[in-house]
Amino acid sequence: MTDSKHTPSGNYPAHARAQVLDLETAADRLVAKLPGTRRQTENLAREAGSSVLMMAMEAGDQIQEHSAPGVVSIHVMRGHATIAAEGEAFSLRPGQLALLQPGVRHDVRAETQSVLVLVVSGG
Repeated sequence: MTDSKHTPSGNYPAHARAQVLDLETAADRLVAKLPGTRRQTENLAREAGSSVLMMAMEAGDQIQEHSAPGVVSIHVMRGHATIAAEGEAFSLRPGQLALLQPGVRHDVRAETQSVLVLVVSGG
């Protein structure tokens, strides 16, 4: 296996030494775009090796099993999502967060319309 760093692509806000992210406004914006699609995603920040993104998913939408090279946190802001990792399924509701170590294979399923905040650090 080669030793390489993953560099996320996409549109990220400009670098700032300090910033505040309005998660509720971003969630409202993504949910408004959901009709007729299964998923909407927005890159919220990319700073010093950490990527923050928000994802709105319709009920039944699933992200197939994958892994990330860094620590992953998945925070459910709205709805109900199931994270499957390491042979276990974790049912998450608003205010709950799953934390996965680098390289842990996982998938994500929206049980109801859901909004998630994902942070990948390092890797």
